[in-house]
Amino acid sequence: MTDVIKNGGKRHPDREPAEAPDKEKGAAAGVNDTEELAAESLVPEDLAGEQEDKESSCGEGGQINEPEGGNSKKSFYSKKHGDKHSKEKEAAAKLEAELEASKAMEQELRDRYIRLSADFDNFRKRSQKENEAKYLDAKADTLKQFLHVVDSFERAAAAEPEDGEAKALTEGYRLIYSQLTEILRKNGVEEIKALGEQFNPNLHYAVMHVDDESLGQNTVCEVFEKGYKMGDRILRFSTVKVAN
Repeated sequence: MTDVIKNGGKRHPDREPAEAPDKEKGAAAGVNDTEELAAESLVPEDLAGEQEDKESSCGEGGQINEPEGGNSKKSFYSKKHGDKHSKEKEAAAKLEAELEASKAMEQELRDRYIRLSADFDNFRKRSQKENEAKYLDAKADTLKQFLHVVDSFERAAAAEPEDGEAKALTEGYRLIYSQLTEILRKNGVEEIKALGEQFNPNLHYAVMHVDDESLGQNTVCEVFEKGYKMGDRILRFSTVKVAN
């Protein structure tokens, strides 16, 4: 007021009232408050609640405050993960044990198969050998029955008749004897050599002994009955007389 009076009732152009800036600031502040209220009225309640929760969860320096019980949640998750890992390990161990058991069973079955195969092969060979032996025994017994018939035809064929009719019969005997010996030969039967051979008890049956200086020791000098064999089987021993 004093300045206005001194200046003749006029205000100094460089000086302005001190209260003007405050009023302008107050007006600007009022406008800003009005805008904030309007903005707040436009924000949905849900978003506002989330914002409040975020603000409440933030501490000083903008750091997020962990909710109470966070450590228990971590321990729960770690325990759950540990239980899952433990179950996986147990399942893997179980599968490995089953695999080892399967391998052991497979090896046992393989060994059993090899043993059974070997036993069956031995049985087959033994049965085949036994059947062959039975066949050879039956064959030898059958052919042995023909030996006396062969002896009879051999003696008849060795005769030297004088008349014509007897000669014809003798010729018939010789033909039959030849056919019989051919049949024996085809079946593997052969005569045992005896005359002039060294006496062999495995082939010869001695019924007489003579002393003859012209012959060697244990030499077969006469054959009374021919012997026959079929392979290694003796059908009949040769009945002989041995010198010295």
